[in-house]
Amino acid sequence: MSVDPAPAKVIQPLDVDYDAIRSRHPHRMVHGMEARLIRWRQQAINVWTAVLAYRTPSGIRAVMEQLKTHRALASGGRRVKKLVNVAGRSHWRLFIPANTSPLHVPFLKGELNRLVPHEKDGHELAVVFLSVTKKCPLKCEHCFEWDNLNQKEVIGPEDINRMIENLQSMGATNIAFTGGEPMLRVREMAESIRRYKSKSQFWILTSGFNFTAANAAELRSAGAHGVVVSIDHFDPLAHDQFRGTRGSFRDAITAVKHALDQGFLTAISTCVTRENANREYIDAFMDMAQSLGVGFVQWIEPKPVGHYAMKDVLLKPKHQAVLEEALLDYTYADAFKSHPLVIYHEYYQRKLGCFAAGNKMVYVDTDGDLLSCPFCHRKGGSLLSDDFRQSLENLRSAGCSEYAPVIG
Repeated sequence: MSVDPAPAKVIQPLDVDYDAIRSRHPHRMVHGMEARLIRWRQQAINVWTAVLAYRTPSGIRAVMEQLKTHRALASGGRRVKKLVNVAGRSHWRLFIPANTSPLHVPFLKGELNRLVPHEKDGHELAVVFLSVTKKCPLKCEHCFEWDNLNQKEVIGPEDINRMIENLQSMGATNIAFTGGEPMLRVREMAESIRRYKSKSQFWILTSGFNFTAANAAELRSAGAHGVVVSIDHFDPLAHDQFRGTRGSFRDAITAVKHALDQGFLTAISTCVTRENANREYIDAFMDMAQSLGVGFVQWIEPKPVGHYAMKDVLLKPKHQAVLEEALLDYTYADAFKSHPLVIYHEYYQRKLGCFAAGNKMVYVDTDGDLLSCPFCHRKGGSLLSDDFRQSLENLRSAGCSEYAPVIG
């Protein structure tokens, strides 16, 4: 299958019919009795997994109590009323393998192990963000890799493979390629995915640049699982301004179309600034996401790192309150049952503690170094070194400077 080379420069007209750029294969939101039946089946899988993992009534009871505590803290005990159906696979959360996946039960055991330990070696990491290039044609306002952008590459194809092998030795369920713009290394990603797809789900985190129909098909054929496209405004001009690149909005929504057409689990990620942390904007953005056909929208709060370093960009409590209220509406309210599910990490981390710093998630930068997360640039050591496990332990020991240690 052919792969489209990255164009040197993309300048696209803004007088286009953006509403016409839609996939004929949108994700289906499931709710009502159908969702309840699927949830009951999932609960049975959860209980049976706990039985297999702990085997004693006391162990099973202990982990079930922990799960109950987490649910109470995060949502007041309420259960999600809807889910995303992709080609018969059901998803409540972006990085949780569907219950039809061979990775589902190992993932669940890893999650239970964080609450009440039952095994020494298992799926230690739920998701790893793996930067594979310093190159990017965009100039995004919030870029956390700004200081490294378009510098000389350090990581080669064999380095990528070695890092994946090291991550899989620690049971990394999800590996998400990022950068820079990872679509500048389509061939390398496709080759790595073909080689290692049996032990991890692979994701592409992209601005939409170079995510052509041919490249989408190549990555899907290789075995990639999901695509997360960054879109930072429902208005094309505002998005392009935020991204510092004319035509980037068209690239982004076209990438969503190609991803859906190929059957990827597809999500939108958006940075919600103070200016946009209001209900009118949030509702308009979610309407756009619904029209594009995605099943998930990830909200990210701006952080003073990278291009935002030394800038007053953190959301105030009043902005967070708006987002938290909207999150609960889009998760539980019947009025929004057909809209995408929202992923809002900061909300849950304020409730439950930090999921990163080597706990559930870790970030690997464009030099191959392990960092707590994309927004915390304290390095624990190199993933390419022989003592990479110690590097991960260094991050865990240091913990997170922003959020409390994870509860559990």
